[in-house]
Amino acid sequence: MTECELFLIHYEEEKSETDSYIKHLQEIFVYLRELFTKISPLDNKMLVLLGITTYSFKRVKEVSDHKLSNTIGGRSSVRILIENYIMIKYLLQNENSRENIWKDFQEYGIGQYKLIVERSKEQPNIRDNSHVNYKYLDILVNDFKHEFFIDMDTRYFDNKNIRDKAKFVDEKDLYGLYYDYDSAFEHGLWGAIRESSLLKCNNPLHHYHCVPDINDEQKLKSVWPDCVMVMNKTIKLLDEIYGIPDSLLRRILEFETE
Repeated sequence: MTECELFLIHYEEEKSETDSYIKHLQEIFVYLRELFTKISPLDNKMLVLLGITTYSFKRVKEVSDHKLSNTIGGRSSVRILIENYIMIKYLLQNENSRENIWKDFQEYGIGQYKLIVERSKEQPNIRDNSHVNYKYLDILVNDFKHEFFIDMDTRYFDNKNIRDKAKFVDEKDLYGLYYDYDSAFEHGLWGAIRESSLLKCNNPLHHYHCVPDINDEQKLKSVWPDCVMVMNKTIKLLDEIYGIPDSLLRRILEFETE
């Protein structure tokens, strides 16, 4: 008949100058976009590399803009940053052995969209207010090539999962120490649920049971330092290829912490 004595783990809310980092990061992407549009607008390799890294930039910007550093959603962002970084390293290390790897990567992803579109065509009642815009997906599938010529490959790209790709590019620790942990949150595994969504009762009469955190009291440790770490790794990779001016590069590197 006694009350629960709930306790939680306290983490400081992220107070870094995230806006300043995003501003300097955006300046780098402005430079790279100008380089692409003015010099190599039809370069498939550059298109893929900038496409992937711009997606990473937008995910980091969302963490900053919406203050997601101490949230479950922030962990999803770190996960995709790592996956994108591993993927571009994998593509770069295989470009000499696979002639059309940049085009193949694009068509693989569009093939996934084609599969979704084909499924939607088999459904008689598609909700209009769904977040999936099937008509637009159909347009994207047929953007540069008729859908008839686009394969739907349900396997991993290049028949390797992200773990195999991480080993191939010598990023085993990045996968094992960060990506795997963040995947638990992405897939709703019990460890992530226990850490983020359940509070512990400290009353011995209650046998130390767990209580759902419906008031969102349990915050998580900030992902921001890891966002900066992985994003900077990504930018350094682009710098090796395209030569980012030191004046731009130095500004983002100053945000790295041990």
